[in-house]
This record gives sequence, C-alpha cells and structure tokens, in this order.
Amino acid sequence: MQATVVYENKKDRELLNLIYSEVPLFIDYIDFNTKNGRKEAYTVKSKWSAKLNPFVVLQEGEEIIKVFYSERGNAIQQLINYLKNEGKN
Repeated sequence: MQATVVYENKKDRELLNLIYSEVPLFIDYIDFNTKNGRKEAYTVKSKWSAKLNPFVVLQEGEEIIKVFYSERGNAIQQLINYLKNEGKN
C-alpha cells in the first residue's frame, strides 16, 4: 500500500512517523509550504476537489483504495484509524 500525504503542519508528518501499522505502508510526503510541493499538492488534490490540508490518497498499485479529506476532520487521524481497522482484518 502507498499513501500520498499533502501536509502543511510538520506535526502531522511526525504523527504518521510515530504510528505502527500491521499493514505495510509506503508514504510519499508532499510539503505544501515549498514551491515545488505546492504545485505537486495542487495536482494531487485537484482530482478530488480538496481544499484543506492535510489530504491523503491511499492506493495499492494504480488502484485508489480511499481518499481522506480534512473537510471531514483531520485526514491524518482518519488514515490512522483506517490502518488500525484494516490491520485487524
């Protein structure tokens, strides 16, 4: 599984680094505070019409499994909860 995480706050990135998941996960971080990161973030988020950060796309290969929006609460916490529940299956 691979996650693409768009973040502004470094604490969101640190939180993901601290979690343990039974599901193998590779994380691609995009820092919204950099020039190149902002451009890449808009490209990723524009498909989903997302505005707020953090924003997470979870995929396996080319297949999108789930997208987590901060419009519905913190996307990082949503990802953590999802991974905890998936690890039990």
